[in-house]
Amino acid sequence: MVEPSSTKIRILVAESFELISLGLRALFEKHAAVRLIADTNSIEDLFDLTSQHNPDVILMDLLLSDQNYAEDIAKLLQISPQSKVLAFSHHNNEQTHLQTFRSGAAGIISKQHPSDMLLKAIYAIHTGQIWFDRNVTKLLWQAQFNPKPCAELPAAAKLANPPKLSDSERHIAYLACKGLSAKEISAQLLITEKTVRNQLSAIYKKIGVKKQIELCLKAPLYNYFKESYLIGTFNPADTDN
Repeated sequence: MVEPSSTKIRILVAESFELISLGLRALFEKHAAVRLIADTNSIEDLFDLTSQHNPDVILMDLLLSDQNYAEDIAKLLQISPQSKVLAFSHHNNEQTHLQTFRSGAAGIISKQHPSDMLLKAIYAIHTGQIWFDRNVTKLLWQAQFNPKPCAELPAAAKLANPPKLSDSERHIAYLACKGLSAKEISAQLLITEKTVRNQLSAIYKKIGVKKQIELCLKAPLYNYFKESYLIGTFNPADTDN
C-alpha cells in the first residue's frame, strides 16, 4: 500500500492500452494518497500534459515511444525537471533497464506486477528512491562492464560538470558497481573495511546517491569508468582512515 501523505501524489499516466488505462484510473481513485491528474495514449500529448501540469510522477508506457523511449524520458525531464518518471514496461532485459535509468527515469516496473507493487513504486520514487526489480540487479551491474557497446545516450541524458572523484574513489566506485561488498573491496585493495565504507560514504555524498545500486546507475553518466582510471594503482593516501 502507498503510505499516508498530507499531500496527494499527483500522477500523469501515459498508457497505450485502453483497458490498462481504465484499470489504472480505477486503482488510483481508490487510494487517498494519490491523484490522477490526466492520462493519455499519445507521446505528444504526454509532453503537452507534462508542461501543463508538472506532475509529481509520470507513469509512462515504454511502448508509446517505440525505440525512442530514452530520448522521450530525457525530454520529459527537460520539460518538468522536478517530475519523477516511472517506466511501465513489458520488457525485462538489461539494455531496456539500463537505457531507462540512464535517461533519467527514477524507476521501472513490469506490467506483470500486482497493483500494490505499482503503488509502492510510485511512493518510493516520489520520496527520492530508485525503483527496480531485484531480480535484475545483477544484470544491471554486469551490463555496466559488458564489452558490447550500449546504444548512444541522448545528449540531454548526459550530465555535465560531474563531481570530482579521486582515482582511489573511482576505483572503489568501480568495484562497488561490480557488486563487491565493502569487505570484499577491502580484501582486494588491502585496506581496512572502515576505509572502504568511509570512501563509499564520501562517494555517495558527492554523487548524490544513497545506495550501491544507485551509484551503479548514475556513475556511467559521469564517465567515471574510463579505462585510464581502472588500470592505475590504488593510492591509500587519497583515503580517510
